[in-house]
Amino acid sequence: MKKDKKKKGIVGTLSATVILILVALILVCLGYLYLFFKNGYKFDELIDNIVGNLIGVLAAFLLFDILYNKMTQDAYTKETSQQITKTLIGDPQTLDAFCEEDKKHLLISTVRSLVGDDDGVDLITGNMEKYFDKMKMARIRKSFNYTINVLTEFPETYNDFLNGNIKDYFYVQENLFYEVKYLSGKDKNLSTNEVKIGFSFTKKNLDSGLLEYNSDEEFSRCIFNESLEINSDAIEYLKNQKKNGNLYDVFNEIFTPVLKIDGINGELKIVDLRNDGIIATYDVNFDTTLNEHSVKLIFHMPKLWNSIFEVTLVDPTKDPKITFDYVPEKMDVTMYSYLNKEKSANDGANETQNGLFDITIKNEWIYPKSGIVFHVKEKQ
Repeated sequence: MKKDKKKKGIVGTLSATVILILVALILVCLGYLYLFFKNGYKFDELIDNIVGNLIGVLAAFLLFDILYNKMTQDAYTKETSQQITKTLIGDPQTLDAFCEEDKKHLLISTVRSLVGDDDGVDLITGNMEKYFDKMKMARIRKSFNYTINVLTEFPETYNDFLNGNIKDYFYVQENLFYEVKYLSGKDKNLSTNEVKIGFSFTKKNLDSGLLEYNSDEEFSRCIFNESLEINSDAIEYLKNQKKNGNLYDVFNEIFTPVLKIDGINGELKIVDLRNDGIIATYDVNFDTTLNEHSVKLIFHMPKLWNSIFEVTLVDPTKDPKITFDYVPEKMDVTMYSYLNKEKSANDGANETQNGLFDITIKNEWIYPKSGIVFHVKEKQ
């Protein structure tokens, strides 16, 4: 279609040029014939003048024709290039015909046209390449809803665990729901029906467990890691329960955990006390062949006063909602955000009179490693 239009345009231009040249030739001849009969020009002088003027007219017309064709060809080339670009960008199947290197060149060219600055292009494409290189194990969270309730009153079951030092702690109730999707490949932590969650005694161990490069391989296999900040007496109590064979029952009674994968309840099988914390292993009869799962986790635990509560997003996450509910009459809580959508995060984080932080980010992706830190202190 475009080629036909181009051919018709060129033919039309040539026809118009030829007609103009013929008209000019006739007018020049008539003019000089008139002068020849009126002023008595010699015939050779008449021919010389006619030929000289015709050469000038022809040169002008030819120059006009060349310039016009050049402009129309440039416009057509630009239009064709735009159509090709639109086709490439809008049709992934067309892009698949190109090699990976060509695709990257197209990506860089597109980013450069949007950003303009070379350093900005390096920054953006460099970050994108990191994700492309990890696509074999890449995962995202399509939703993330985390509710934390912080109280001062403990159930009686905590008396023995905390060795009478309940006043040194606040009581945490957590409810987490998220949807995880694997862009390609499989995730080692949800590739079997054996699913683990971890509670770390140290902040260092928590961070390495979240990023899955922990020296203790079992923590890196946990789908969820939380910091369990308790004093040495409480840790010693857990060790004694392990020796007596009561750790499973004590963990169930204190943490009251519930784990669901794809709406299917998990059965707590093993509670293991390790040097760095506790690992609970569940058996969940969900379909491990799927590349998308929903995870729901509910549990309770104690936490020492003047400690931090960290919500960390270790995977790219869309539409995170984080709610932190506390008792303002009995505690002071300060929020620190290191979400990469800083303005959105802080606009949505409002402390109300009843003690509530509500961070809701809609229709945006939050990239790792980012999150929120709550510093909880007892009110004197």
